[in-house]
Amino acid sequence: MRINSVAPGAIDTPMLRDALDRFGFDADEYAKQLSTLGRFGQAREIAQGTLWLASDLSSYVHGTVLQIDGGYINR
Repeated sequence: MRINSVAPGAIDTPMLRDALDRFGFDADEYAKQLSTLGRFGQAREIAQGTLWLASDLSSYVHGTVLQIDGGYINR
């Protein structure tokens, strides 16, 4: 048995866009605060990391957190 987890960053979803609109934040400027890549992540990017962890390609990975956050944790 392997135990791993995924820690996503700010993902560009309708819910995120709605919250940005409600609070009057500019999406492009706010993305720079939440990602060293200067953009929000896409749901498919989280899915790709999750699929990799669930595949045999990561068979020797155990006890880790896969940060899929555009570098936010490294700020």
